[in-house]
This record gives sequence, structure tokens and C-alpha cells, in this order.
Amino acid sequence: MPVDEKRITSWDVARLAGVSRSTVSQVLNGNHERFPQETRDRVAQAAETLSYRPSRAGRSLVTGLSDLIVVVVPNVTFGRHLQDAVDSIAASTAATGMSVVVRYAGTDTSATLTTVLDLRPAMVLDLGVFEQEQRNAIAAAGIRVTPNERALAEMVEDPNHYIGRLQARHLLETSGRRLAVALLVDDRVDVFGPSRRQGVIDEALAAGAPDPIVVSVPLDLDGAVDALSSVLASAGGDPLGFCCYNDDVAIAVQGAARRLGLRVPEDVAVVGVDRTAVGQLVAPRLTSVAFDLPRMFTEIASHLIGRDADLPEVLREADTFVELVVGESS
Repeated sequence: MPVDEKRITSWDVARLAGVSRSTVSQVLNGNHERFPQETRDRVAQAAETLSYRPSRAGRSLVTGLSDLIVVVVPNVTFGRHLQDAVDSIAASTAATGMSVVVRYAGTDTSATLTTVLDLRPAMVLDLGVFEQEQRNAIAAAGIRVTPNERALAEMVEDPNHYIGRLQARHLLETSGRRLAVALLVDDRVDVFGPSRRQGVIDEALAAGAPDPIVVSVPLDLDGAVDALSSVLASAGGDPLGFCCYNDDVAIAVQGAARRLGLRVPEDVAVVGVDRTAVGQLVAPRLTSVAFDLPRMFTEIASHLIGRDADLPEVLREADTFVELVVGESS
């Protein structure tokens, strides 16, 4: 690559890749489904070699949309992987010149919808904020959105439902253990907890186990002790297995069990979610469900940019991104 001060243009990329300028424009702006993979690769490599970024203003004039990917996030606790996941989308879309914006939704999803439509992004990744009718409104504005109705239909199982089932299945390996679902006490809207709770309930039903006890556990020791005491009173002396909303809740349950003189995992077994670093440092070391959100985001970003109609096979199976990591708390 010559070292000079001239501005690199799509003509330079086209010459290096051995294709037309129109091909470069379409490939780098996401309209590449009709081009063979070898052509896509040559264009991407040429753009990277020349450090070329497509003109944002030019693309907006042509498409009527901005160069943004808006990740719409519900106002819930996400664990440590959200930033990594957003970074993975930014890296995946860097060659196209797209920029990633995170929009945290409040309780008024209509206001969030208005904001998204006003931004006129090229793509929207909805992490559980919008109803299908709202996603349809985004699509009607010419904005790509995932998951859409078709993508949701192609999912074998909601990952959060699968998380609950995985927790329950592991805890029910101990005969006679009574399941409990430990939800997080939080003022924010919880879009993940109900699906995880239902996964626990469905797994218990399939195993012929009693209905799980559902309790909300605050992240303070006295409150957690009160919550655990109420579950103990309902369980009738059976050993307990807690399917916890996340590792923070699991640590609170462990602390409450210790305060009440109970053994973990013999009397109270605990499974968290997120496999946080803190959860791996406490004693007993937490059993937790690892959710590879960055990988899932990368696959979704590739799906969006590729403009494929069908959901990639890797996105259809929840166990692609979800794994139980057994520690010492169960």
C-alpha cells in the first residue's frame, strides 16, 4: 500500500479487488447476497488493506437511513457480558462502516419506539423490549429488525426458558430435593425472569416433581435470610435447590443459608446465571449457567448484515450459547 496523503475512495478498493465500483458499494453496504463469497472476501480484504470506510453521508442519501445499528436493551440487570457483546457487534460491522448505539428502554416502550424511528437506523437488534406489532412498525419504516416474527418462530427454544430448564434438571439429579425459583428484587422491568421461572416449572412438571416455590430475594443479608426462611417453612424439611435469577442472587442465598446454619449444597443447593468472576471466588464456588452473549450477538450481527431471509442454524438452538458449569454449590 503506497504511503501518501490522498483520500482513499471506493475506486481504489475496486482496483485492488479487481471488481467494479458498484460491486464495492453494494458489498460494503450490506447488499451482497447476489455476489459469490470469493468476491465478498476480496472486497473486504481490499477495504481492510486500504483502511477504507464507506461514506456515511453517501449511504444515507441513497438509502434514507443512517449508518447506525441500534441495540435496544431492556432496563434489567444483564451481567458482565453486555459490553463484550456490544463490542462484538461493533467489530463484526466495522468493515461496513456501521456504528453501534445502545438504547436502554424504560417502562414506556412507545417512547423508545419513537426514538428508534427518529434515528432512522439501518438495523435494530431488540433484546426483548418491543412487542411484535412494534417490531412490525420498525420493519415497515424500511429498517431491518431482529428478531422478527419469522426468526422467533424458527427458534427451537427461548434461551432464557432453556436456562431455567437446565438449572432445574441439574438440581433434580439429587433425589427428594424441592425446587425453588429465586427472583431478583428490583424496580426495573424484568423481561428474562418470567421465562426462566417457566423453564424451571416446566422441567419440574416433566420430572414429576412438586411445583417449585417462587420467592424474590433482595441483595442484602437480612432480606435474603427472611426470604430463605419463608421457603424453608414451605418446603417441609426437604433439601432445597435454588434456581437463581443470576449469580448475585445465588450469592445472597448462599449467605442466608450460612447465617441460618445450613449446609451448601447438602441442605441448600444453589445454581446461578452468568458465571461471574465473583461467583467463582466465593465459597462454595458457584455452579452457574454461562450465557455466551458475545457470540450470540456476533452471529446476529452477521445475520443482519448478510440480509439472509432464514435464521442461521447456529441461532436456532439455545444450547449453542448456554452451558451449565458445575461448581461446588450444587
